Amino acid sequence: MWVKWMHEYYIKSKDFWSMDVPTGLTWSMRKIWHQRNIFAQAGGVQSFVHGGKFRICKAYQFLKPKATSVHWKRIICNTRASPKSAFIVWLALQNRLATKDRLLSWNLNIDGQCVLCQKSPETLHHLFFQCEYSAAIWSKVIQFSGDQRWNQNWPELIEWMAKKSRSTNDTDSYRNILFVESIYAIWIQRNFKVFSNKLDSCSNVVNRILFRAACRQDRY
Repeated sequence: MWVKWMHEYYIKSKDFWSMDVPTGLTWSMRKIWHQRNIFAQAGGVQSFVHGGKFRICKAYQFLKPKATSVHWKRIICNTRASPKSAFIVWLALQNRLATKDRLLSWNLNIDGQCVLCQKSPETLHHLFFQCEYSAAIWSKVIQFSGDQRWNQNWPELIEWMAKKSRSTNDTDSYRNILFVESIYAIWIQRNFKVFSNKLDSCSNVVNRILFRAACRQDRY
């Protein structure tokens, strides 16, 4: 009935695809009229029809921007770790954490040394792997992971974790959780040291990581 009403009062005997936009239309109807260009770019409505029905998914695929696929997406999408931990890892994977080397690149007047060891400039790779505090945490976590192939090199470790994250195996899933929760725990300790000048022992941090990983694994 609505379609017939539109034809009777607005379209009449004109061609919808070439006619001028009628006056007196509501805001939503004007929007619909102006979307004719999208169908024209796609080659007509039939481009979005499958099995005799209009498919929203086809229109969505046409409209969405063509983004570059990232190889590490399953580390985030397939993880059973806590959402806040996954978010921190998502930032780390894109080098968007506010490490001191990035803060210095913004011309901030700060000390660039790692707050955890005070021995080297704080970069993403140093903070999570080269720092002796972080290395001690990883050493114990790796023992519990049951796999000694964890490489203390950020790019190589991401490649390895990306492959493991495709698996539905419980062991690989557990290692993914350990990885995500470890990154989160180290980042939290770094911020704890920056803002409160306090630092938990490595053993306490590891116990917290193992507890969180066990809880998240048992939920599924």
